Amino acid sequence: MHFSRFKTIVLILLAWFVLTASSCCDFTISSQIDSKQKISDTQGNFTGTLDDGDHFGTAVTNIGDLEVDGVTDVAVGAAFDDDGGSNRGALWVLFMDDNGQVDIDQKVSDSDGGFGIGLDDDDRFGQAIAGIGDLNRDGVRDLAVGAPLDDDGGTDRGAVWILFMNTDGSVRARQKISDTIGGFTDVLDDNDQFGSAIAGIGDINNDGINDVAVGAPFDDTGGNDRGAVYILFMNNNGTVRFTHKIASTVRLFESNLKDFDYFGSAITGIGDLDGDGRTDIAAGSPGTDDGGIDKGAVWILFLNTDGSVKREQKISATSGELDGGLNAGDRFGSAVTSIGDANDDAHTDIAVGVPFSDEGGTDRGAVWVLFLSGDGEVLDKSILASDRGSFGIGLDDGDQFGNAVTSIGDMDGNGATDLLVGAERDDDGGPDRGAAWVLFMQRAETDIDFVLFDNK
Repeated sequence: MHFSRFKTIVLILLAWFVLTASSCCDFTISSQIDSKQKISDTQGNFTGTLDDGDHFGTAVTNIGDLEVDGVTDVAVGAAFDDDGGSNRGALWVLFMDDNGQVDIDQKVSDSDGGFGIGLDDDDRFGQAIAGIGDLNRDGVRDLAVGAPLDDDGGTDRGAVWILFMNTDGSVRARQKISDTIGGFTDVLDDNDQFGSAIAGIGDINNDGINDVAVGAPFDDTGGNDRGAVYILFMNNNGTVRFTHKIASTVRLFESNLKDFDYFGSAITGIGDLDGDGRTDIAAGSPGTDDGGIDKGAVWILFLNTDGSVKREQKISATSGELDGGLNAGDRFGSAVTSIGDANDDAHTDIAVGVPFSDEGGTDRGAVWVLFLSGDGEVLDKSILASDRGSFGIGLDDGDQFGNAVTSIGDMDGNGATDLLVGAERDDDGGPDRGAAWVLFMQRAETDIDFVLFDNK
């Protein structure tokens, strides 16, 4: 029998065993780092120029194999870059080697990469980035990039730029979506910071065009800074066909968000977690106070085809079977990404950024790998940090590792999904120039310790 089929059968039997005789055993799933590669101003064969305070690693995303060489490429945000003016922001398209180092880099900013004019001081373009597939159907994958402090329509209302890309990482064309342009008809208010998080979520409404989810974590629906997520149903020219807003007290979302939860600070598509044929998403709310101030949370949102929420599951210090480990101020949920089915149980798993975790030192940061059940609760978790998950040395106090995270597929070919993690306050080459870490992961392992069997 083929090994993978045999392993699947074994896991199914083990799951049945746990459900029918759970008092008999301790059931644990773990994920560890096999090796790692840092990309910064001084490491990883990155040849671009970073300046102090650029915050390279503000955002990270998998953009697929843009140059078609068999290796996944990535984009990394540097939202405080000063090209063209103060804190206008930038992103770097990194064409990768399978050892986690950079082969070629291309900068996209107000003055580079074919972007052209359009950014203003303090827009923070590159605060969020998402691969959105080939939106305009020209055979090249495209990007959505957040500029959450853009002032279209009012102060810091925010914007998203749809970038139609060339295979060399430069921009062929672009479309802005904001309070005043791009077909967006919902209402943004001052300081909503629309564009703080972005996720490509596939074709939600089955019209043949990929859709996008956008966070506005300072939205005041229902109370101060509770946050919101917008589902943008797209046209293939980068404009918005229609939207659905998910926020406190809006339509079917019964989340009971609190003031200053900052829901929508992070978003990822997680495929069809509950098996109903519809794409689901996960959204971070790092200001959530469950169990302590700013411990943070992630919401698993089971969606309908119109973008409304059918059902939700909260994961926090007191919900979703997370089972402890968070401290006040950790801001769990600052970043989130789908990592596919890491433990072969037919359910999507996620990795969550915890950038203010003190594992190994003050604000060094961490990433939590969460193995999920079909209802969105946590079966088990692994912590990747300075002193956990086989990370080893490399992080310093204040790095804020985990401020951004994305899955990058199986880059080293060992059967496990690998990760790219931002550490935007890393000091390689100068203060807060930033860094990103490629984490080559081991395959998840499942262990059961049998102690007593009683099926009465």
